Amino acid sequence: MNTLVKIKEYDAHGGPSNVKMGGDGHSQTSTTTGRFVIKSIEKHVSYGRYAMWSGIPWGTEVKISGGIVMLKLSGQWKKLTDVNAQWGKYKNDQKGVTDAILKYQRDLYPNSPIPSKWLFNDFGHISVKYFKDMNNDRKMNGKEYIMGDFIHTTPPDEAATATGRIFQLAESHGCIHVRPNDIDTMIGNGYLKKGNTVEVHPYTKKAIEASPKRNAGGTQFEVHFYPGLYKIAVYKTM
Repeated sequence: MNTLVKIKEYDAHGGPSNVKMGGDGHSQTSTTTGRFVIKSIEKHVSYGRYAMWSGIPWGTEVKISGGIVMLKLSGQWKKLTDVNAQWGKYKNDQKGVTDAILKYQRDLYPNSPIPSKWLFNDFGHISVKYFKDMNNDRKMNGKEYIMGDFIHTTPPDEAATATGRIFQLAESHGCIHVRPNDIDTMIGNGYLKKGNTVEVHPYTKKAIEASPKRNAGGTQFEVHFYPGLYKIAVYKTM
């Protein structure tokens, strides 16, 4: 067993402690507790219920040509309504699509109403995904799979950060929301990297542990999320 020593603390916000319906019509679930291993750090692209805004990678080039929203994907410009089925439903209403994009851009960046990049992906500029290591080999194999909960930012928080506005992290649908600058710091410092541990504590835990003991599996850092305290603690292994 290793002794973990807390070295950093960051704001974080998970899902509600009890399931409820979110304002977007999707249910909000609790962030799953347990110990997990980071599988990947990448831009998230959704093919499910969030595919409308999140089916396009963060930062994809955007232009409006002839009143039609165009995206540059794999080196070629495509109509937004040709990207996936969710946008395809509106292919006969290009003005409505353009108006929706311009409104979202103005809402997020009031001083930059014409988008040049896709800054609408619900999962922000980077996501940290992890899995439950069932056989303790720190590799995703057998029946192991990426959890539906992961660590990411949001478009409003990205916009607030870019424009220097103060903001509070919002409740998630089950993922772990963090500040854009903080996720970059945690990745840059090696706190969040492939193979490291993420531990999600119970909502009932009301104090951050100073020096817990864990089997760290040879890793230098662990990141622990305390959903009841809205904090992530970074631990160094001793």
